[in-house]
Amino acid sequence: MSGNEDEIGLLSGTPTAPSTPKPAPSPSHSSMVPDAPAHVPTPKLDSRMFLSLQAADDTARNLTAGTITTLSAVLTSRAPGSATAKLTIEVGYTSTYPGEGAEWPVRWTPPGKRTMLELFPRKESHNIALNPGAGVPLSFEVTAPVGVRYGDRVEVRLAAELEDDGNPVQLTLACVARQAVLAIKTSRGYEREVADTLLARAEEKPDVVFSLLVPSSLRGYVFAEGMSFEGVREMLKGIRKARGLVEGETTLKEVEPLLVPKITVEGFVEGAIVELISGPFKGEKARVKKIDQAKEEITVELIEAVVPIPVTVRGDHVRMLERGGSKGGS
Repeated sequence: MSGNEDEIGLLSGTPTAPSTPKPAPSPSHSSMVPDAPAHVPTPKLDSRMFLSLQAADDTARNLTAGTITTLSAVLTSRAPGSATAKLTIEVGYTSTYPGEGAEWPVRWTPPGKRTMLELFPRKESHNIALNPGAGVPLSFEVTAPVGVRYGDRVEVRLAAELEDDGNPVQLTLACVARQAVLAIKTSRGYEREVADTLLARAEEKPDVVFSLLVPSSLRGYVFAEGMSFEGVREMLKGIRKARGLVEGETTLKEVEPLLVPKITVEGFVEGAIVELISGPFKGEKARVKKIDQAKEEITVELIEAVVPIPVTVRGDHVRMLERGGSKGGS
C-alpha cells in the first residue's frame, strides 16, 4: 500500500520534499582564457603614395603628317615589397574638324613582350609586376596619318593603381599635328608660274596648302607651307614646269634668310664703278661717292657728265661693274 499512497499523493498535488539545489559549477579552465581579438583587415596601399608615373621626355610633341615618333614613360614602385599594379591605357582622338580627322595608329610593347602590338581598343588594362625602386619603361609608337588636319591630336592616357584602391596615378602623353615647310623644284624662270597655279588649286582645298613663298634670290624653287607631302604632291600633278617635291621637310631656319630682305647696298664700296639700271639716268656709268647703309642709298657721280653732279639713288637701282677702292675717285 505504501507504494500506492505515494502514487496517490503525487496525483493529488501533495508537496514533495524540496530538492537539494545543485552547487554552481566551478569555472572551468576554458572560461579563464580571454576572448581572441577581433580580426582587423589590412589597410590597402594608396597608389598615390607608392607609385610614380613620369614621362621620359616630353609629354606633348608636334608632328607633321606621315611622320612617326615615340612617346615614353616610366612606372616606378616605392612599395616596401614586390607589388602588382594594374595599368590602364586609353587612346583618345580630337580634331578641329569633328568627324573628319584621321585616327592615329598607336603601337606599344607590353612589359615582358618582344613584339609591338596595336592599341586597337580605346581602353585596355594590364597587370604589371613591380619591384621596389625599379622602373618599368613604357613606350608608345605614334604615327601621324597622311590625312591629318592641322591641330588634330591623339592622347595616350595612362593610369596605374595597386589593388584597385581607386586612387590611381595618371599621366597623359600627346601628339599634335602641325604644318610643314616643303620645297618644290621647278624649272628656272618658271617659279612664279608654278606658284600661281598651285595657289589657284590651294584656294579650292585650303586645308592642304596654307601659304607659298617664291624667293627671288633662289632660282628653281618654290616653298609651300602645308600639312602633308602627299597632299602637296597630289596638287602638283599636271602643273607645267613643276618638277616635284624635295624629299624631307625644310626647316624654318633654312627658309628664314629668304624672308629677311637683303640690304641693297651690301657689297658696294666708295670708288666702285657702277651702272644705273633704273630711273632717268638708266644705262649711264657712275662712280660711287657715298654709301648710306641706314637708308640703303648710294650717292654716285656720272662719269660722262661734263659737270660732276652727285646723284643719290636706291641701292637696287645700280649694278656693280668694277669694284674699286679709291675714295678719291681716281
